[in-house]
Amino acid sequence: MIFTKKIKAGALQFVLFIGAIVAVLLLSFVLVSYSHNLFLKKTDVWVEIIQAADSGLKRSFDQDMKAGETIEMPAMNDLGILVSVEKEYWGVLEIRKVKSEKGKMGFEKWAFVGHADEKRAALYLQDNQRPLVLAGNTKITGTAFLPEKGVKMGNIYGNSYYAPKLIYGEEKMSTAALPIFDSEIRQQIKRLTGRGFEPQGEEVPLKTGLVLKNSFKEPTKVIKGSHVRLEKAQLSGNIIIWATEKITVDAFSKLHDVVLLAPKIEVADWAKGNFQALASESIAVGKGCELAYPTVLWVHQEIAGDPSPNDIRPNVMVDSYAHVRGMVIYQNKGEEANRFKPHIKIDENAKVVGEVYGTKNLELEGSVHGSVTTGSFVALENGNSYQNHLYNAYINSTQLPIEYAGIGFENESMNQIVKWLY
Repeated sequence: MIFTKKIKAGALQFVLFIGAIVAVLLLSFVLVSYSHNLFLKKTDVWVEIIQAADSGLKRSFDQDMKAGETIEMPAMNDLGILVSVEKEYWGVLEIRKVKSEKGKMGFEKWAFVGHADEKRAALYLQDNQRPLVLAGNTKITGTAFLPEKGVKMGNIYGNSYYAPKLIYGEEKMSTAALPIFDSEIRQQIKRLTGRGFEPQGEEVPLKTGLVLKNSFKEPTKVIKGSHVRLEKAQLSGNIIIWATEKITVDAFSKLHDVVLLAPKIEVADWAKGNFQALASESIAVGKGCELAYPTVLWVHQEIAGDPSPNDIRPNVMVDSYAHVRGMVIYQNKGEEANRFKPHIKIDENAKVVGEVYGTKNLELEGSVHGSVTTGSFVALENGNSYQNHLYNAYINSTQLPIEYAGIGFENESMNQIVKWLY
């Protein structure tokens, strides 16, 4: 006899419900596991893309690139990642843009690039057939390129040089010619400071307290005028301030990475920031200013001689207690009408961390932690002018940070990242 037992429908529904839940859970686990593995693989690809960009940028430093040129870098992996590097200029600072791509995935980064030199000299003094004369508490530390007549002790207003050594480092012989900047840099500064140059971009009206930040990946914004006065302005990034006569930066303005273009540029006492000031006549940095790296102060004159022979005001002035981290440059190939005039003056207690370069006279009363390249020195004391004299000056190339990279000279090839851009 066969006995049958009925199973309630509710129990069957419960079993089916439990089975469905188990199936959903198993499917969810499979999907989560698959998504996790896909995410890990995609993350690995992103890491490879970013690393390919870094590697491509560094490998481009070994290439002889021209402004406006884009080069394709060979892939260093098996993923088929495409890497390209482009070179251009922002002011006189070189920018390199690197892009790495894998299918629809892409990564891009931009950087200021400068030229580094592990053996940067403390001093290069052009050989004008006159010796270098040291007086007072002057001290030069590092390699010094000196005229054939060398260096000797001197006396200014009763203050002689009493240190046991004249040069605290190796002495080498200079030539009658100064080192010259890279040809592209020379073309760039000549173009930017020329009379016919006017920057192009979206014009922004200037007002007191203007706050403006513009990414380098966006079109350039331009502020224009005849006399531009920046009052309490906060400007950063891809912005050019251009004036036909003069730009004045007040103490309450904050400028970062912008470019200033005008015949005359004046920075008020105690101002802070970092920028490129490119002028055709003069730049004055006031007392106590803090200008961060990579600041560039560059006066480029095309005139033959000095139009005001009785004017002994310097073309580039860094006033007392000002600190400039970057490059201070004056250029003029013309014959000098007033050989007693200082074209660059680093005042007492002022400090430059980086490079000072001048084709004419440099009056150095402060300190340079880095390198000085100059046609000659001058010391104006008590109404007298002392030619090729250094008085209470301090130059020390060993105190230049190893991260520093500046504007390149001809035949220099060692590149280094100065700053990542935004």
